[in-house]
Formats: sequence, C-alpha cells, structure tokens
Amino acid sequence: TTKLGEAYGVCVILVTFITTSMVSLVALIVWHIPLPVVVLAFLVFGALDGVYLSSALTKVPDGAWFTLILAVLLSSIFVLWRFGKENQWKAEASDRFPPSSIIDWSHADRLAVRDIVLGLRFTHTFGSAPISVIKGMGIFFDKSGLPNTTPTVFIHFLQKLQAAPAVVVFFHIRPLSIPSVPLEERFTVTRCLGKPTSNIRNQFFRVTLRHGYTDEVVHQDLGLQIYEQLRNFVIREGAVTDIEEIPDREVAALAPNENGTTTGGISPPINKSASEGPISNNTDQITLSFPPSEQRHSHLTHDNNNNNDTNSREHQQRIRRGLLALAAAYHDQVVYVVGKEQMRIREVTGYCKPRGWCRRIALAAFLWLRSNTGSKIANLNVDVERVVEIGFVKIV
Repeated sequence: TTKLGEAYGVCVILVTFITTSMVSLVALIVWHIPLPVVVLAFLVFGALDGVYLSSALTKVPDGAWFTLILAVLLSSIFVLWRFGKENQWKAEASDRFPPSSIIDWSHADRLAVRDIVLGLRFTHTFGSAPISVIKGMGIFFDKSGLPNTTPTVFIHFLQKLQAAPAVVVFFHIRPLSIPSVPLEERFTVTRCLGKPTSNIRNQFFRVTLRHGYTDEVVHQDLGLQIYEQLRNFVIREGAVTDIEEIPDREVAALAPNENGTTTGGISPPINKSASEGPISNNTDQITLSFPPSEQRHSHLTHDNNNNNDTNSREHQQRIRRGLLALAAAYHDQVVYVVGKEQMRIREVTGYCKPRGWCRRIALAAFLWLRSNTGSKIANLNVDVERVVEIGFVKIV
C-alpha cells in the first residue's frame, strides 16, 4: 500500500507540472498573452510544482518507478502510432485525385434503367480501356472524405475488375464531438462526376454521414437509408416540389427494403423488358412540378418559348429516368465495398544506415500493432453477405 501511494503521488505531481507547462504554451500561442506575463506566471506556479515534484521523485526507488515506466511505455506507443500513421498518410497521398482523372465519361452516350451510363472509359493515363457496368448499387467506404478526391478502394476496384456498379456511392462517416446529430442534418449528398448541364446524368454520388458519439449509424438498413437520401437528392436537384405527383407504380413504389420488397409491401415494378433499354411509354405519364414563380414566368412567355418547353420536357424525362435507374440499381443489389490495406516497408539499401534500420524497426512495430487492433469487417453492422473487401498494398 505504501509503494502504491508513492507511485500515485509521483503521477499526480508530474501531471500538475505538465499541466502548468502546457497552459503556459497555450497562453503564448493561442491566447497571445505577452511573454513577460507568461514567464512570470510560469515561474510562480512552476516553482511550486517543481518543489513538490523533486520531493516526490525521491520515492522512485521505493515504488514510484512503476509510474515512470508506465508513462514512458504509453508515451512510446502513442509516438510510435503517430509516426506510423504519418508514413501511411504519406503513402496514401499518391491516390488523392478527382474521379475525372481516372474515368473519361465523354464517350457516354445514353442513360438507361439498368446500364445507367454506357461508354465509360479509363482516361489516357490509365490506359483508355472500357469500363463495364455491374448491375446494382456499390457503396464505397471513403476514409478521407475529401471532396475532390477518389476513395482508394474505388480506384483499385476499377483497376482490378475494370468495371463499376450502375450506381456508385462514395460514403464517408464523419464523427462529431457532440452527443447526437438530428436525422435531417446527418446526410450530405452531392454529385462527384459529370457536368450539371450535361444531357447525360451519371450516377456517381458522394454521401457524407455526420453523427454524434451516441448515434448508431451503421446498421442493417444502411443501404435503404442511403438510397432514400439519393432519391430525395435527385428529386430536389430536378426542382421537384411534390413527391406525390410521381405515380407510385413507377418511382415512389420503387423503394425496396433489404428483403427485396418496397416500403409499401409490393414488389418493384421492374421487368425484363423495362431493364433492357430506356424507359419510354410509362415515363410519359409522370408530371414534375416546379416552383410557382417558374410556373408564372412560363405562362407569361408561353407563346415565345416553345424551345424552352421542349427542353423542360426533356429535362423532366431525364429526371424520371434517373429516378427509375436509381431504384432499379437498388433493387438489383446493394454491395458495401471496403478496402483492406496492406503495407510493406521499403527496403533499406546498405547496412551502414542506422537511421534507415531504426525507421524499419519502428514501422514493423507499428504494423504489428495495426494488425492486432481489430478488423474493419468485424466492426461493420451490416449484412456480411453484401460486403466486398478489396485488398491493395502500399509501400511505406
């Protein structure tokens, strides 16, 4: 008991001295307090803490050594982890480029229900090979969440399979330091490939999920939740103000659950004939509403805007086909794609480079810690039958 008390005393006094030092740095760097004032305050409180600390350190041989060894061990682990992560981030920086740098969609020729955009190809830098289309929706977990970059897992998915899902979602989970985020404020949806004014609307989306530390966001219905967010985004993007004006049998009913049925309990009206080409007859019955100000303006200039009316109808048709294509892709399948990154240490040339060997030993310890800190697949609370893991290697 006496040795435990001595170890505890050294711990408390050491924390007090470190706190005084850190507050002095914050006062200089963050609060911009004049240097003489900070030095004066540090001398007063630091002297008191130093007296108690020097007295406590005399107990090191009698049991206080345990606290110091534990502190050194934990600090070494934290420093080692930081060193390894910085080298990992440096290796991953080579894959940070926008999707348009790897995908050339200028050859895409039409928007279909099943094939979405046909004619996608790799850019000249990546060989200009054609990219096949896989039926379904692919949710690619994006670790960085940067708005102008491509998830590493998607890059390796394309390079290895030379194919992309009909609907591609770059999904980033962003934790916040608050208890909870309201459901209506959690999701942010944007398009990450294509020109907004183009006649060809691609199905590449970027979804960011913001959550608090008490929110459970990865669950069995995550695919359905993302689909609903994408559908609402497409409707808002097309200036649709009343969802009820879209017939249930064509779009609204195409909201299947994970078991393949719709939210209304009916099967999605997708048949073979509808999946083999663009939607033609049924979509003519869908009416999209626009804001009242646009309707009044259209009424005043009706006689002189026939071309605008034609463009508006074409725009509505694209929105209809986009909604049907999104629902069809979701009904086909939802796949969660995660990356499994393996890192290899760069070889050290020569045996007379102690710095290189020290770096190699430190990175080897970091990789050992990293490999024993849990599995990304095990932590995903989704249907494991829909999870695809793409492995790739990085040199650090």
